[in-house]
Amino acid sequence: MEINQDWAYYYSLVQDKPASIRLNLALAEVAPIEDYALRTWFSVKLLNPDENGLTTNEEFEKIGEIEDAVSDALANSGAIFVGTIKNNGMADFYFYSKEIYNYKEIIHTVMSNYKEYRFAIDTQEDATWSAYFDFLYPSAYEMQTIRNRKVLMQLDQLGDDPEKERKVDHWIYFKSEKDRDNFIKEAEILGYHILSLEKVEGEYPYQLNIDRLDNTIWDNVDNYVWELVTIANENNGYYDGWGSPIMKEE
Repeated sequence: MEINQDWAYYYSLVQDKPASIRLNLALAEVAPIEDYALRTWFSVKLLNPDENGLTTNEEFEKIGEIEDAVSDALANSGAIFVGTIKNNGMADFYFYSKEIYNYKEIIHTVMSNYKEYRFAIDTQEDATWSAYFDFLYPSAYEMQTIRNRKVLMQLDQLGDDPEKERKVDHWIYFKSEKDRDNFIKEAEILGYHILSLEKVEGEYPYQLNIDRLDNTIWDNVDNYVWELVTIANENNGYYDGWGSPIMKEE
């Protein structure tokens, strides 16, 4: 089965402990896939997790090698690899399929090349893909972090110096003019300036474009974008992204 690929990763908390999650976002457009109702869970115990229970730089490559080997082997038997989570000293991998075939035997064969690792396998029915949507899939804030990373990586590839301040602009949309006006009052207190006010087609017709002098250091971007997302949500609007000019070292 041909599946689009849009892999992304983000950090979250699972049972109050740090987690690194990687998944194919493109599956959200087609899932749950009819007949692919069986979920296979494959878990590997890390040998030397760091203080947060995640992979160290030294073990990252080996776990990636296991992921590739198992996902390739199961894909040849019809399984769809949807994502992985590293948390609390474990690396867990999730697959969906029509049937199970001999998955346990396949995984045991692959893991015979990695005898130093302990692992577990389980299969359950999950026709709604709850493991994908309710567990692996990012929240609205985590999704915005993923989008931020994509823009920041593009800026980095173009030689941007993130420490240099520049006018970063943001797009927000609202259901009513009153909602937009209320958002503007809060945004202006935070130092934002209005670039444009337009009315467009759609459920959120009241468009707003604002900017402020900021840098593009990763953590700072998340902080000011999350702040705008929160204010937009409180005023029945939605945040639609940001842009920045390229600032290079002189």
